[in-house]
Amino acid sequence: MSLFQTDDEFIYQPFVDALETASLQIVQSNPPVYESEHKLPQNSSLTDISFYNKPNHSPTTVKRVEVLQQGHRKYGKYKPMQWTIETILERLHTTNDGRYVLADAKKNNGFLSDEAQNILTQLLINHLFQDQSKGNDLFFRKISDLIVQVFPEEHKSVYFIPARSEGPTQTHAKGKLIERWKNVARRLRTVGAISSSSVVKNLQLTATDISFSEDTLAIKRWLANEGLTENFDVVLSKWQLTYELRKHEILNSSNKYLADLFESWPALQCPIGYELIVEDYRIGYPESHDLFKDFNCFLNSWEVFSTKLLKIRRSSIKDKYAINLLSNLDSAELNGNLKTANVIKLLLIPYLIPTKTLMKNILPNGKNKCWKPSLLESSSAFAYFCNNLTGLQEDIDKRQSKYSQYGATIQPYIIFVGKDLSSIDSSYIRVNKKLWCFDCPLKALEICFKSYFVFNCAYPAECYDSWLVIQQYLFKLFTKYDKSTSITTSVTSNLNS
Repeated sequence: MSLFQTDDEFIYQPFVDALETASLQIVQSNPPVYESEHKLPQNSSLTDISFYNKPNHSPTTVKRVEVLQQGHRKYGKYKPMQWTIETILERLHTTNDGRYVLADAKKNNGFLSDEAQNILTQLLINHLFQDQSKGNDLFFRKISDLIVQVFPEEHKSVYFIPARSEGPTQTHAKGKLIERWKNVARRLRTVGAISSSSVVKNLQLTATDISFSEDTLAIKRWLANEGLTENFDVVLSKWQLTYELRKHEILNSSNKYLADLFESWPALQCPIGYELIVEDYRIGYPESHDLFKDFNCFLNSWEVFSTKLLKIRRSSIKDKYAINLLSNLDSAELNGNLKTANVIKLLLIPYLIPTKTLMKNILPNGKNKCWKPSLLESSSAFAYFCNNLTGLQEDIDKRQSKYSQYGATIQPYIIFVGKDLSSIDSSYIRVNKKLWCFDCPLKALEICFKSYFVFNCAYPAECYDSWLVIQQYLFKLFTKYDKSTSITTSVTSNLNS
């Protein structure tokens, strides 16, 4: 039996609006053949969408409306599993939003802009919500399949990413359809239009007990004492010998604060302690490290990445501050000021790859305290510009005060200090409470990223998507803990195309 059939027969329902008042219902004795009947001809271009893909209203069989009123025995009157391409095309050709999406696709040679993707998602989810029902992954999987049939250049994973129900990193389903559904459902719940229920599952990781030799422990003691005044090359050689011990402490310690790790390994706090981070990254992630035989290779990869990202995402920026940054970037590139251009590109990353999140903390009275970071706050969690270090400390104090209200901490981030963007004196990264200074802003990016992996730190919730795209595209690192979203999937797909 086809996935799209009931126990008795397939009910062909391309137009839900019309069927609610109709006295007859369109029926087919067999499921439609989606790939052959509704796809664009191979030789056609996107300009043919309005001709080949206009909805077909020709019935093949009729049945009394009582069938519609009875509904599906599992899904009730809610019938997204019976959607076809005709359902999508009806929305596209009979609504202003739909015509906008078609025009956008034609303008972009078959690809949809981020705005058009959102409008299409809103159009379809609003159509779904005309019936009261809980969302089901099968519905969203079916709809995302239909979207990529209508728009072959689109990626299904932008609209729907299945839930992961096995292993230590269980995740909910994601994608633009899911996100839009949740937003609409949340509004309906607030006015009591639909009921809600939630299940919280806690996953616990078990620490592994490993014994280390006395020689290894003796080297650690040496690094914490004599090593603080020894030649750095000697320190580096002994640091390599203690990698497994350090990794074990990071992954298995009951105390997850970086301050304790820095106290246990004080060599990290020296002015070039970041070189020890680079060494641990080399040992722990050799394939990613070997992508760049020297720093110039990294600079070249960054140039390719940042140029493509700006080309793909520039038109999506609406924030006034970010638009001003784009103007400054154009001027810097025109004047050949490479350092300023790279600083501005780094400041723009969270605007080009925005993260949508809601931070929550449960207060002693049992109520939730919520915070939805602004674009500026998300950007500042990734890279921050200030005129002097005094201003930096004031910002840190404000962040600590705010984060403490939501059970969050300040994670590693990049800092640029200078009179203005065109005269940056120094680039820093802040890890724990340590500031490391660099002449090159991209060196700050490299070390900041590697510190997340070496210290097993979580990306800030406010700019998670920005770091994930950098991780996967620039450093070619993929882990089972990665939590892809519609924006990261869309961006990486376009970067790789």
